[in-house]
Amino acid sequence: MKPFLQLLKPYRTAFIGAMAALFLAALFNSAMTGLVTSLMDGVITNQPTTTESRADKIFGYKERLKDVKETLEKWGVPFEKFQKPSGKDALVNPLSWAILALFLFSTQALFEYIGTYLMGKLGLRVVVKMRQNLVDKVLSLPLIFFKAYSTGDLLARINTDVLRIQQAISVKMAELFKSTTNAVVFLILAFLLNWKLSLTLFVLVPLIGLPIAIFSKKIRKHASRSQANLGSLTSHLKEVLVGIRIVKGFQKEKFESEKLAKENHGFYRHSLRELRIVAMTTPIMSILGMLVIVAFVCYGSVIIQSGTMTQGDFLFYILVIYQLYQPIKRIAKANSEIQQAVGVLPRIDEILNWENSILEPMEPRRFDLFPDIETIRFRHVHFSYGVSPDIAPVLHDINLEIHKGRVIALVGASGSGKSTLVNLLPRFYDVNQGAIEINGLDIRKMKLTDLRQLFAIVTQDTVLFNDTIHNNIGYGMDVSRERVMSAARKAYADHFIEELSNGYDTFIGESGNNLSGGQRQRLSIARAILKNAPILILDEATSALDTESEREVQMALEDLMKTKTTLVIAHRLSTIRQADEILVLDRGRIVERGNHQQLLTANGPYKKLIQLQEVG
Repeated sequence: MKPFLQLLKPYRTAFIGAMAALFLAALFNSAMTGLVTSLMDGVITNQPTTTESRADKIFGYKERLKDVKETLEKWGVPFEKFQKPSGKDALVNPLSWAILALFLFSTQALFEYIGTYLMGKLGLRVVVKMRQNLVDKVLSLPLIFFKAYSTGDLLARINTDVLRIQQAISVKMAELFKSTTNAVVFLILAFLLNWKLSLTLFVLVPLIGLPIAIFSKKIRKHASRSQANLGSLTSHLKEVLVGIRIVKGFQKEKFESEKLAKENHGFYRHSLRELRIVAMTTPIMSILGMLVIVAFVCYGSVIIQSGTMTQGDFLFYILVIYQLYQPIKRIAKANSEIQQAVGVLPRIDEILNWENSILEPMEPRRFDLFPDIETIRFRHVHFSYGVSPDIAPVLHDINLEIHKGRVIALVGASGSGKSTLVNLLPRFYDVNQGAIEINGLDIRKMKLTDLRQLFAIVTQDTVLFNDTIHNNIGYGMDVSRERVMSAARKAYADHFIEELSNGYDTFIGESGNNLSGGQRQRLSIARAILKNAPILILDEATSALDTESEREVQMALEDLMKTKTTLVIAHRLSTIRQADEILVLDRGRIVERGNHQQLLTANGPYKKLIQLQEVG
């Protein structure tokens, strides 16, 4: 429960208001229950009672009913028509009783509505803020974070886990507090009615609380495990849906179905254990509560026969104990569901508390030379994806100097460190040793926004959004249609865009699925042209295209590269023959460098790569 109270701390005023309303609802509920005494002793009974009603002493019903009668008589209400002919001095007028009962019930219902509404609103505010905090945190984390968590797992945490917390705060915490307040109020009433009989509650209540504590721990454990299974299931399902063509092409529908069934069964197994404990909680609490009621009724019958309680007080006492029993049942059920939500809180805290290794400098140096980038230097750069000595380094002692306007190509086998090297430039990762400098300034001393505005990136896996073509080209920029159209023309994308039914206002579908690969890539290039950054990174930008699409995209890239400092990663070595310098990487080291002709003459690793591709 403590973690939930921490979540509610920023909203303490609204929380206190909701709790106050629910507390008042509980008080009026107890008063409504106590009014039964006057019904028994003053309306149904024909004779006055010889024992003074304790319920009347507590709530002062006689005075309240008298006030109601006098007020209505002033309004000309004929009370005599509702009064019994016998025992007039002893009996309560049923009309007065009905009006007071209606008032108490309406007031209790009003306060319950206010409390429930405020708690529901409070839960929504907490969840909206929590979800936004999660999204902001995830967006701020470096790429290494996304190597540790799958997309499906993150979606399960941001959506499903947060939804459980909303339900717990909006509904179950209100139910828990309302039931607890009712239990306390009726417990006090029980003591006021008969303290000797009620004293036994101090022995019985702790016994009732013991199973709640045991069940809560088990529920939290299985709730956390079931949500972990759900995250894994969601992640794998996303992979299958994204790669559905491969699944069908290799006829692996049954294989993937079995893998998903295994994850699904894990979720089912832990959820069933959780459900078994939740289902067991309420019956056990009901049995314990009923034992308490039975004991009280048996002993109470002895007291009523001794003449120390009125019939109304006896009925009131039974109702008080029953009203005490009902909240205990609801407390057990609400607590079970709250513990389910508490069980997923560590999964959310795990993300929110993830330490961001890419930090802004304490005293950032302003970069005033944009877009005049004269030099980029790698000085003895070492890098690995982690700090453990068991993790093999990805880059070893990289020394490199790139001058303005030059085209640098990176080649090598898969896993040689090409993409990692260029990912260090915008600080998607930070170097473990050494430094990277732009115009002599260590990039770690620059604000991230200043640094990343220097780069335009075009990758093999084109990233487009389910939005219009205009908004995809102008992603993150408030630009006119004319500038977007100009960028599209330079990227050789204007012809196919104009052929679309809605032109630049056409929605392109999830990940641009309504477009061909070449069309998607040209939109990505148009986006880079529009950004007009001085440094261009091309990561396998044409490797997935057919020959015709590659030719069009390559023309667009060559136009773009004329005014930029460019780093090119390419598997198709034919696309980088004109590069000013080609770096050959092998196992994280630069093993050869020079232009195309120089490297062919050297008869080294580069020439072997050329020969392998020609043979292929």
